[in-house]
Amino acid sequence: MVAYQGGDDDAFTPLYDRYQRQLTSYFYRRTYDRELARDLCQNTFLRIVKSAQRYRPEATFRTFLYTVARNLLIDHIRSKKSAPKMVSADLRIGEDGATIGDLVESGARGTVDTLGDKEAAELIRQTASTLPDVQREVYELVYAQGLKQREAAAVLGIPVGTVKSRMNAAITSLRGLLGRVVR
Repeated sequence: MVAYQGGDDDAFTPLYDRYQRQLTSYFYRRTYDRELARDLCQNTFLRIVKSAQRYRPEATFRTFLYTVARNLLIDHIRSKKSAPKMVSADLRIGEDGATIGDLVESGARGTVDTLGDKEAAELIRQTASTLPDVQREVYELVYAQGLKQREAAAVLGIPVGTVKSRMNAAITSLRGLLGRVVR
């Protein structure tokens, strides 16, 4: 990013190539709309290009990127007055037609052993979408996007201890909803 600030236009391409998929995934996990996720990703990179001179290398580029992305997402939500989608306990997952409610109520409790890895990941993703926004936001940044807790704290503008407590609350909630799917 520093090279791009200095006038090397070719320096931006590796940044885009490295983070484009992660960022699209972040937006998709927040909106559940693939086209919107792609648009928000593109708009994030456009904002970064337009505000390149404001970048300061005190923070990592990834922290800067997710701060811009989060602010763009907040702007979008405010403008559209959209709410996160809720997941019904009647949502069918897997080939056998089991529902989330069936898995939580059954003796098997929906363990990863009884679900394929892909099905388990989808179940966790769907259930995570029902978390309160403050927990879901931390969970998505740390777990789904792989940011370190200190990076998530910088993106969100909150202390690291708050990130840790929200992450703990999110995991506790997920465990309660899913039984032993989340270990």
